[in-house]
Amino acid sequence: MTPHDEDRELVWQAHDVLDDVSAGDWVTAELTRFGSTVGSLVPSSYPSYTRVLHPAMRVERDSGESVPVRWAEVAAATGAVIHPTVEWFSLLHAGTIRGVGDGQGTVWDDGPEIGDMPEEQFAALAAVLAKHTATPDDCWFGFWEGRGAAQSLGLPRFGPRVRIPDGENFLVHGTVRDAVRTLDSWGPNLWWPQDRAWFVATDIDLMSTYVGSSLDCARALRACSAVEAVDTTAANSVTWTSDGINPLPPNPYMR
Repeated sequence: MTPHDEDRELVWQAHDVLDDVSAGDWVTAELTRFGSTVGSLVPSSYPSYTRVLHPAMRVERDSGESVPVRWAEVAAATGAVIHPTVEWFSLLHAGTIRGVGDGQGTVWDDGPEIGDMPEEQFAALAAVLAKHTATPDDCWFGFWEGRGAAQSLGLPRFGPRVRIPDGENFLVHGTVRDAVRTLDSWGPNLWWPQDRAWFVATDIDLMSTYVGSSLDCARALRACSAVEAVDTTAANSVTWTSDGINPLPPNPYMR
C-alpha cells in the first residue's frame, strides 16, 4: 500500500463535484462514438498507447493476505501468451483446452476488477504520469454517474456532466496524485492533466486501463514494476473476443 498522510482525505465528497464541466469539453469533442477500440476510449491523437492489465488476486494460504497476481503469472500456468490484445478469459481457456486447468485456487483466487483497479495501481500510475506533464497539480477526474454516486452522495440526478458515448461523468479537480481518491468507493474512469499530455480511461466494463501519451511516457509506464503494462494502438479491439493468439473461449457473459 502506498503510504499517505494520516489526515489525507481519500474520498471525494459531494461538494467536490464541479458544476462547471467545460474542462471536459475537449473530451466530448474527441470521443464522439461508442465503439470497441482503444480509440473509442482514449482520444486518438496521442503518439503512443499503453494498456495496464488489472491484477487478479490470490489469498496467501499461510498469512491470509491478498496479493496481486499478474496476467503473465496466469499465462505461465495455462500456456497462454501475453500480447497487446490478450484477454483474461482466453488466458484461462488456454489452460482448459490444454488440460492443465485455469489456475484458479492455485495461481489466482479472484479475477481482475472490472471497471476499477486497486488503489496501489492508481498510485503507481500517478507516480509515473506526474513526471510526464507540465501541470501535475492541475488534473481532472471523471467518474461515471452510473456507479450510484448521485443517490448515495445526494448529488442532483440531472446536472452538469462530461458526456461521452454511453456514459456521463461527474467531474472533480485535483492533482495527478489524487488519482487514488474515490467517489462512491470507485476510482476515476477518466483522468487527464490540464496540458493534456496524457489521458487515462478505465471503462466500466473492462479489466484493463488504457493510457494515451507521449512515447517517453509510454516507455516509463511499461518499465514501471508496480503495474503490468503492454503497448497497444488506438485501432486495437478491447472486447472479450479481441484475443487473436490465445484460444477464444465460450462467451463468458452468457453463463
